[in-house]
Amino acid sequence: MRFVLTLAAIALIGVLAGAQTWAAYDATTANTTNSFATGTVALSDNDSGTAMLTLSDALPGATDTGCITVSYTGSLSAAVRLYGTTTGSGLDAYLDLKITRGSFSGAPPAFDSCATFSPDATDYVGSGSGVVYNGTLQAFPDDYAAGRVDPLPAGPEAWTSGESHVYKVQVTLRNNASAAGKAATQTFTWEARNT
Repeated sequence: MRFVLTLAAIALIGVLAGAQTWAAYDATTANTTNSFATGTVALSDNDSGTAMLTLSDALPGATDTGCITVSYTGSLSAAVRLYGTTTGSGLDAYLDLKITRGSFSGAPPAFDSCATFSPDATDYVGSGSGVVYNGTLQAFPDDYAAGRVDPLPAGPEAWTSGESHVYKVQVTLRNNASAAGKAATQTFTWEARNT
């Protein structure tokens, strides 16, 4: 038994001696102030919450035209699509809609005025300079997936911060007796998604 105790004591002394002579070397370096932030997608217009188009007690051939400026201030480039939401009792099938992209020459007029509007030179959809949509209000896209890519047909333009475009929107009532007594309300939406 004495032999076992002696071996245990020697083993304990060896552990303690090793612990006393063991040295742990250590060093560190740090890379600080790493920063993370997301980019932004921001689109606005100049309508101040007011309607651009109105037809009331309209007769066949009645038309209204308005211009709206859409501006992009996001930090990421974005593709913009145009679509809308229609409600009512079926007048949208008898309303012709033409949307033309362009710019104002000189100082922009007040919202809705198209006084100094100039269309883009490009014939985007085969309907004339700057035209991005020409059809009925009923056929106008209802969501982003089907939305009109701005501009067409080459594919979406990547909008960048500080970019603005003016859209001339014209609606005309067709000469069709089936339109009598019907109504429609339309919301036009420009939606940007980063590319």
